[in-house]
Amino acid sequence: MTQKLYEIDAYLAEFNAIVTDCIQDGDKFKITLDKTAFFPEGGGQAADIGSLNDAKVFDVQEQNGVIYHYTDKPLETGSNISGKIDFDRRFNFMQNHTGEHIVSGLANRLFAVNNAGFHLSEELVTVDFDKELTREQLDEVEYLANKAVWANLPVNTYYPTDDELKNTDYRSKKEIDGAVRLVSIKDTDICACCAPHVKNTGEIGVIKLLDTERMRGGIRIVMKCGNFALQDYKNKHQNISQISAQLSAKQENAAEAVVLLNNKLTAEIGNTVALKRKIAELIADTTSAEQNCVFVDDCDIKDLQLIADKLHKNHSGIKAVFSGEGESYNFAICGEDGELQEFFKDFKSKLSVRGGGRGGMVQGSVIADKSQIKLFF
Repeated sequence: MTQKLYEIDAYLAEFNAIVTDCIQDGDKFKITLDKTAFFPEGGGQAADIGSLNDAKVFDVQEQNGVIYHYTDKPLETGSNISGKIDFDRRFNFMQNHTGEHIVSGLANRLFAVNNAGFHLSEELVTVDFDKELTREQLDEVEYLANKAVWANLPVNTYYPTDDELKNTDYRSKKEIDGAVRLVSIKDTDICACCAPHVKNTGEIGVIKLLDTERMRGGIRIVMKCGNFALQDYKNKHQNISQISAQLSAKQENAAEAVVLLNNKLTAEIGNTVALKRKIAELIADTTSAEQNCVFVDDCDIKDLQLIADKLHKNHSGIKAVFSGEGESYNFAICGEDGELQEFFKDFKSKLSVRGGGRGGMVQGSVIADKSQIKLFF
């Protein structure tokens, strides 16, 4: 059994221990210690990282009470070592995990929803609830969660006695074998949890619910707390500053400016479509009936389809329109369906062609130069 120093002091960043075993596992090593401040992966939270002497610790796992530190170098069994965790990363996790407890506890108390899943990654937290919540309900949870932060409530972690546990109404996502460790925040939450937490809610800084999506009859919440939330705000502030500058609008009016720009863009797209139709008509009207292969500049497939369709309607027969350069062209070919399919089959057999279609129109791309395409036609 490894003594879990992180349960005694979540703020312990450096410690000394004795190596009890070193097992080579492929190109890595599994180190066990008599005690450790490294939190192993568990409960939806990633493991701590850091170092043991000069060996890099990149993962930590627990099996049957033994904690394995995965390192890039071996350590001598029986030796005294110095361990150091990446505490900035640990504290980010502590802020966000404690913040999740507050949010889940309040949602449970207010709206009788249960936490059905939790994941804490390097940048954010996702929480799955077994029932849907409205945006207004989530706003209420967020506001009360931040009030709990402002109140700087103590966060108590402890192992209750059997009698205490029986008389305690606590949350747990699963049945727990063995001793149950509780995390308690006054009038907010009591939950079974194995992870490190901050001492007081004020250390969380801020709790922000960012996004939601429906999941299996419930809802998944994306949230960030503390430094994660600060970095998120910083990135979004930089984005909104750049957007407002580009639109010559105040930051608070950026959304309105984007709507106006989008409306203008929609109108311009409509004008462009109308102009392309006129161009298609002009090309078709100035192309002789004998021409069944036409090359045009800077047209996409939809433009080519418009021109090919107009040519076919004006002159009947198979009419093809190409756009591209060098040895790569896009095309659209229009004609009576049966005749067109036979023609297209022959076209594909003679040149490197990809594409298809039906209903009197085929489209695609061809790898060939202009002279080869003209020669085929």
